[in-house]
Amino acid sequence: MSKKNVIVTVVLMLLIVATTGFAADKYQWKLVDTEDNCQVYTSAVPGKEYIAAKATCVIPARMDVLGLIIRDIANYPEWMQDCKDTKILKVVDDQNDVFIFWFRQHVDLFTDRDMVIKSYVENKYDKGMVIVHGDLTTEIPHDAGKGYIRMPSFSSVFTLEWMDQGHTRISLAVDPDLGKGLPKSVANMLIKTTPLKSLKHMRKLAKDHKIVAAAKASKYNKAVEDAIKAGYIK
Repeated sequence: MSKKNVIVTVVLMLLIVATTGFAADKYQWKLVDTEDNCQVYTSAVPGKEYIAAKATCVIPARMDVLGLIIRDIANYPEWMQDCKDTKILKVVDDQNDVFIFWFRQHVDLFTDRDMVIKSYVENKYDKGMVIVHGDLTTEIPHDAGKGYIRMPSFSSVFTLEWMDQGHTRISLAVDPDLGKGLPKSVANMLIKTTPLKSLKHMRKLAKDHKIVAAAKASKYNKAVEDAIKAGYIK
């Protein structure tokens, strides 16, 4: 690799770190619970009174099935914990799964929250991984007109790791600021429980025969099959 290409690669890596809330050295994850063969972790967040949370599960489904579920933003209310509504605002790059979308989170006994998120994907099939980032964005102003409280900050990361033909290890990490009007204890409880509940709902959805069939015809299946042919995964 030429010196110029090395510099470009380093710059791109730094940009990825800078544009996501999940810089590797920002969190000190501590295991706080285990449930249904899933692990729950929390971390203090420098400069914030709210925690970040992460859940990791092994789901009996191929990576392409889970990738298809994550891409289907319109269907998030079916499995994403407390998600009541979504709306695609802009398809930035359909082939590379770059989207800007609106998301509404229901909070019992309090005003619902909303936010505008930009998602993008790091495909690392040569390492058996796919990473899906979601970060708060102001690129598109969107007023839902319902009196929701706009969340001041939000970052999320799905990490999919290939285990074998029938199993994927998946993690969901979230670092939100749910905004004014919520006691700290309520906010932190919601943050802690959302990743695990979401992944458990996803695990059930991944058994749907229609979704499995759709995944077989998707670009995600082709990427997995290409990785198998290349010997990256088995």
